[in-house]
Amino acid sequence: MEKKAFELIAGRTEKVLEQQGFKRQKGYKSTEAGDMVLFLSENAAYSILYNTEGGQFELRHTAMTDEGPDDSNWKSISSWIFDPENDDLKEAESIAGDFCATLDDSKRRAAIRAAKRKATKDEDDTPGPVFFFKRLANVMPELRDEIAIERETYEDFRAVTFAREKIVPRVDALAKKKGSQQMTKMCSILNDFYENGDMDVRSIITIVILNGVSEQSRANILENMDEDFRKYYPRALRYKGKNVKPERPKRKNKKPLGSRSPSYSEKPERLSGRIPKDYR
Repeated sequence: MEKKAFELIAGRTEKVLEQQGFKRQKGYKSTEAGDMVLFLSENAAYSILYNTEGGQFELRHTAMTDEGPDDSNWKSISSWIFDPENDDLKEAESIAGDFCATLDDSKRRAAIRAAKRKATKDEDDTPGPVFFFKRLANVMPELRDEIAIERETYEDFRAVTFAREKIVPRVDALAKKKGSQQMTKMCSILNDFYENGDMDVRSIITIVILNGVSEQSRANILENMDEDFRKYYPRALRYKGKNVKPERPKRKNKKPLGSRSPSYSEKPERLSGRIPKDYR
């Protein structure tokens, strides 16, 4: 009965959280407090915990960190006693209904939207992949529309996929114009972001872009790169041609800007020490 009740409550709750951008993690996690199922987004996490000793289902919320949910700061949102010897699936239905109603609260949904807006702003104001792509748009103006389409189509910006499909062909074409003003400016941006960008940006520049262009284009670019870059770039060559698991993009429900829909092929992510998250 406990297992059936848990799955009923988790399944009903999942439908509500999916609409808010959360994804249920496979399986159940055993903790000291009991068994738990997780629902994650980029900035927040929910869990349903069943305490077998106390016979209680609990809906909880916490923030996300680089390592995953912040397990030290789970906050209880709703809790219900469930006695498997006396309660049946009707009681589980009532618990699921309360959890869903709690999660569908307008204030809670507004807070989630605010967190997403903050994440988008952070993308624009820090030297991460999106900020890097917007700088490249100074020499590749058509990227501005491509960035807008990507953002409108997917909940999470597919940085590696975008770099492979939209950036690499344009970099390859510009690099063949050796000595041109555009080519020089492009290399200046690559140098700047390799030095000051985050790990994702450095990996995109090395693993995705430099490994993705033709040998001649790569040689022309390397002539314009700083000494440190030329020294450490060979480490990235070990990833050239390797098969990696594709990104699993989640489309937004609304129609994308423009008439084109981005295609998705095999896609990687991070270097200069590690591989980026959508590369794994």
